[in-house]
Amino acid sequence: MDANALFTVFKDDVKMKKFLPILEPFDKYPVFYDQDRKVLSLPPIINSEATKITLDTRNVFIEITGTDIQKTKICLAVLAA
Repeated sequence: MDANALFTVFKDDVKMKKFLPILEPFDKYPVFYDQDRKVLSLPPIINSEATKITLDTRNVFIEITGTDIQKTKICLAVLAA
């Protein structure tokens, strides 16, 4: 599924539709993927099932995205502390 198809699905989703206006004005969308090009995250919309944290999780990559740089920096500082 490409991003446009995913957005079409999310437009009817009560929880997800509120995030779509953040990215809709842009021609390209951010995406994190692994070395096998498996999508891990479409920030700030959704993370993949592959990145779900469980009791067996040992390694964690944390990314912080936002539309307000000051709030993003505060979030990073709190998390790092």
